[in-house]
Amino acid sequence: MFKRMTVCLLVSLLFLGLLAIAETAVPETPGAQVGGTLTIGVSQTFKDLDPRIMNSAYDGYVTGQIFDDLIVLDPYTFEPQPYVAKSWEVLSDDRVRFYLNEGIKFHNGEDLTAEDVAFTFNWIADPENNSPNFTELVWMQEVVVVDDYTVDVITKPDYAPFAPGFAQETQSIVPKDTVLAMGDEEFNLHPVGSGPYKFEEWKTGESLTIVRNEDYWLTYPNLDRVVYRPIPELSVMMLELEAGGIDIADNMPAQDVVRFQEMTGRSVAQCPSMFCAYMFFNLQHAPGNDPRFREAVYRSTNIDAAVFSIFQNLTGVRSYGCVPPAIWANDVPYLRDNVALEEDDARSKRLIAELKADGVIPEDRPLTVYCPLDPRRTQIATIIATNLIENGLNVIVQPLDWGPYLDLAYRSESDPTAAELDMGIIGWSGGPDPHDFLYYLFDSDNATVGSADNLSWYQDPEFDAWIKEADTTLDTARREELYVKAQRKVYEEIINIPLYHYIETRGLNDRVQGFLISPLSEMHICDPYHNVWVKSS
Repeated sequence: MFKRMTVCLLVSLLFLGLLAIAETAVPETPGAQVGGTLTIGVSQTFKDLDPRIMNSAYDGYVTGQIFDDLIVLDPYTFEPQPYVAKSWEVLSDDRVRFYLNEGIKFHNGEDLTAEDVAFTFNWIADPENNSPNFTELVWMQEVVVVDDYTVDVITKPDYAPFAPGFAQETQSIVPKDTVLAMGDEEFNLHPVGSGPYKFEEWKTGESLTIVRNEDYWLTYPNLDRVVYRPIPELSVMMLELEAGGIDIADNMPAQDVVRFQEMTGRSVAQCPSMFCAYMFFNLQHAPGNDPRFREAVYRSTNIDAAVFSIFQNLTGVRSYGCVPPAIWANDVPYLRDNVALEEDDARSKRLIAELKADGVIPEDRPLTVYCPLDPRRTQIATIIATNLIENGLNVIVQPLDWGPYLDLAYRSESDPTAAELDMGIIGWSGGPDPHDFLYYLFDSDNATVGSADNLSWYQDPEFDAWIKEADTTLDTARREELYVKAQRKVYEEIINIPLYHYIETRGLNDRVQGFLISPLSEMHICDPYHNVWVKSS
């Protein structure tokens, strides 16, 4: 699951000037070879290829190449830059005008126009469509077509200081006429975009293949095709990387980092991540809605030791909140020294016994810790569960494939499995603003059936008020004050247990050239900043 850069873009635009005009172009790479196949190992299976309903960084690996975004974030500064929109103009506090590049065509030959841009964002923003990305556009009133290559984005009054997060795969531009002709379900399986690569084939659980868009408007993509292979077992992925079965591994176990750094013909790319992993509780039902239970779970485990045993500070580090240390308002020193709980088995056992005596913990079934089929999340879920068993709790770990896991996490009260969603391990990637973490993970806007990312269903009017004020002021000092208060509140109440931040780690075959690792968990192959190629053997 991920969101990135959904607020503060207009702030950047205002500081950049009222009118931004720039050329969108990929820099030439001397010596780049054209042709060949790039094979990428992916640590989760794919679920959705329609960016309007996609809500996984892993799906974003693919959709980021099939589709184009309205604007792009500079990978070095995170400032908004032209992409499909060649320029923009801030007309007023509640209106931004985007001017589109002409001559862009979708893979089926249709022109990309203002109608497609308006259709994409208005569809996501319409709550009737149940897009999991609806809350990304909660600030937006509508997108209005001005002419064939101009749109106005109109913001709601309460969100006037802020503007679109149009630089992400979850809001990439889809072709209106094609979507309406194919239908949403078929389009999700056979997507048609305007990006550098075209969808070719999806063998569920086995591979997904995209091929060069010969008529790409921005540049000529270097690769003939890109093949994505889901390999959830990272030990198997490392064997494939070593043997040459894949060219890029999207993740790497800590114990393999040094080995691949020293291996001839292989390398490791790393950078700080905008990712956090955490354990959430179901606040809709007992025992998760009882703070004594949440404390008992937290007190059962030495989180520092658990995280180090998995990552060894090579591919991940302990987290104390959801906001990564590289982002402002992270409040790490206070959360570490004053809020994070130490392991205390005696207290955990007393609380569990007390909860059993009060009938809060069910006697008719074990409690379940759900997690994706990711060995690292399974490992930490197993460590916590093992400690809870030692402290007297009947608990099991249930790993699930990514699709079924998200289906369960996005549960409803009418779903009979919802009551059994006791606890889960999951992760979140955001952009370089605290809003991208605190709003999505804890605000009441995101405690809704079927899509939202507040998986605990935490609902607190005071918290919501702080986030709303932080989202509607340009006073950075005041925003930081509010975000700090909000974090302290949710972690003092143990709404979830922060576990770790990734260090973004990719394993590379040395034949891969021009690849750029991103703290935003992206896997871009061709965009305005790079055009990956492979050396011929």
